[in-house]
Amino acid sequence: MISEIVYSKYSQAMFNIANEQHKIEQYDNELKTIRDTLQMNPSLQKFLVHPRVPERVKKHIIFEIFADDVSPLVLQFMYVMIDRRREGALAAAIDGFIDLSRAAQNIEVARIHVIKPLSAKEEAELVAGLEKLTGKKIEPLYTADPSIIGGIVIRIGDRLIDGSLLRQLQDMEHALLQANVTNEVTDAK
Repeated sequence: MISEIVYSKYSQAMFNIANEQHKIEQYDNELKTIRDTLQMNPSLQKFLVHPRVPERVKKHIIFEIFADDVSPLVLQFMYVMIDRRREGALAAAIDGFIDLSRAAQNIEVARIHVIKPLSAKEEAELVAGLEKLTGKKIEPLYTADPSIIGGIVIRIGDRLIDGSLLRQLQDMEHALLQANVTNEVTDAK
């Protein structure tokens, strides 16, 4: 709870500045770049949270890695977190900003599980349909999931759309078992 309060203050402060400057989308994209880089490089995360690495060295590495890809304000956001020894909450603060950004832009995340990647046309049609269904812009996050056997499973917030072959087979099995129980009851008379 305490760490959530800490990183949410940083997220909110960064969001407020982005909103004032009318740069929510720009900073959102830049912070996603940082988040993705941190996720792909666990050694960088360990380096940033290591207590024996001086702050100036951490800032220098951050500058070297991100200066060409992000604005000075986004760099300053990371520097402030380093100065205040909040490096461990950096990823959470970025995610908090992204959540605030999505809400402000009326964007909903759709977690989409498919057996194999969709074509660009299929993706565009799916996103358009989901946007029509929800009345919001959709940010799709695709996951290849062979366990669904076929079809598609979509989670948007607390809504679940399960069009998987696995689910259809389970429904069929349930219906057959129910029919079998009904037949056994009627045969017993």
